[in-house]
Amino acid sequence: MQKIKSIWRSIENLLFLGFAISIIYVTIISFIDGSIKSFIGMGYLNDMADPIQKKIYYQSVMALLSILTTFFLLVEMIRLLVKMNPFKNFNNKLADLKVSISGKKTNQQLSIIYNHMRHTAFIKEFFRRYKSNFLAKVFNENIAKFIIIFVYIEMMPIFQKFALFTVERNWYGWLYAYLMWELSYWIWHFAAHRVRLFWCLHSPHHAPAEMNLTVAWVHFFAEGYYTAAIQVPILMILGVRPEMVAIILVIDGTWGTFIHAGEDAFKNGKLGILEKLFITPSHHRVHHAKNPLYMDTNFCVLLPFWDWLFGTLQNEKDEVKIEYGITREMDVTNFIDFYFGECICLYNDLKATKGIRNKLALAFMPPGWTPESNEKTAIAVRQKFLAGQEQLGKTSRDFILEKLKV
Repeated sequence: MQKIKSIWRSIENLLFLGFAISIIYVTIISFIDGSIKSFIGMGYLNDMADPIQKKIYYQSVMALLSILTTFFLLVEMIRLLVKMNPFKNFNNKLADLKVSISGKKTNQQLSIIYNHMRHTAFIKEFFRRYKSNFLAKVFNENIAKFIIIFVYIEMMPIFQKFALFTVERNWYGWLYAYLMWELSYWIWHFAAHRVRLFWCLHSPHHAPAEMNLTVAWVHFFAEGYYTAAIQVPILMILGVRPEMVAIILVIDGTWGTFIHAGEDAFKNGKLGILEKLFITPSHHRVHHAKNPLYMDTNFCVLLPFWDWLFGTLQNEKDEVKIEYGITREMDVTNFIDFYFGECICLYNDLKATKGIRNKLALAFMPPGWTPESNEKTAIAVRQKFLAGQEQLGKTSRDFILEKLKV
């Protein structure tokens, strides 16, 4: 069994290296090509200017965000390369490697070279940050490409028949539509953190131990069914037009990628006064943190309104340095554990739990809950942390409510 695991990990590593080289190469070439063409009025410049001329302003903003996202992704990787500097003392390292493979058979030489590369500081850190994220991207694109769009398109006509009204396509109609989108997003996202069965689908997105733009690629392939099953009925019944949903999906996807920019690309992740109006990378870093203060907060993507209203908004605090990932111990370079680990844990816990009622409760109660205790749930852990320092978790909503009580 151990030999099989070792062979599988080697296959994982080789697949990752192949995918990484391919994706990074395409990203660099596309970015350079777009930049060069911009000097003659094409490329990125045209992507932003053309929608403005056609008065489709949101597309211009989305194009700008897409450019920034690609730029930030490259900056993150370049900064890692500069920081770790794998070429330092390269000649000495190469001389040592030549000595170690001298006189060995070809297969032994390849094995030595592979192990030598695998244990260098840069490669270890690159694997830790990106391996499972890249594999998840390729896995999802081949297993579930376009799945969420397809499900939305198929479901919307069914539920549109039950619409209470239909919103107009004016500015306040679009504002209403987006707020309803955010409400439906908040509901599924909140449930994904508070219902263990749904957490199994959502947890791969929180598994990475570093925040960077590739984290936006990481989603469980079946999560699209779950999100659509919640969002589509709400949106259609509340009068949002299907064509509005199609445009909002583009905005949500673009902004949702941008807010995954890590510290290496966007140091503090804040947008000044816009911090009060929009979800920023700083807000979303909080959402991905496993610190007790930050657990199960900031569920929205673009507008923080519903987080503010429902009391799940949490600003980043200088006193509490963000720690990314999920609370259980795991190896982020082990793709099976990274992607399917929570499903496996739930299966094992269900086997070990007696009684149908307890098994059902285990599946639908929050992660960390057991028939014996709820002390390890996010709510309990956060409340315990905030005892005596409640100000860390307060927002303007709490101060308003406190004044209303007086």
